[in-house]
Amino acid sequence: MKKTFILISAMVLAGLVINNQKVFSQELRRATGISSSEQLERQERITYLGQDEKSTQLMLSKHFSGESVSKSGNFTVDEGIRSLRISIQGSIRNDGSITITIYSPGDDLFKEMEIDNSADIHWSQVINIGDNVAKYIGEWTYEIETDEAEGMYNLSITTH
Repeated sequence: MKKTFILISAMVLAGLVINNQKVFSQELRRATGISSSEQLERQERITYLGQDEKSTQLMLSKHFSGESVSKSGNFTVDEGIRSLRISIQGSIRNDGSITITIYSPGDDLFKEMEIDNSADIHWSQVINIGDNVAKYIGEWTYEIETDEAEGMYNLSITTH
């Protein structure tokens, strides 16, 4: 149900953007006398300005109903990336727990976060890579372990 609502909302917003873009284009032609091809060329320059940056995002989310699981996965931070943002959110309704562990390249522990029923968790960190390129570029690993958890988590990793 939520996925359907999100998909429909995205389609509606995309339609609004396209419609507004067409109206703007028509008004711009009338006001400036710019031809359609010349206006399209200018529009493309505006649309792609700043979009030559590399950017990736990984989002994981799961609801649990009392099960115990252990999963792991990898993600890569490519060369040319200037910043990395990692966020963890979650909540637990019972005495169970969810532990999310993140290892940087070289299997160095970066962050371990345990989510239990003592509080909802909202954590994020932004890293400006700068001169520490070797420390952050490469393959990262995440591990998600649950112990009879009734609750949920979200893990989001974004690079720019």
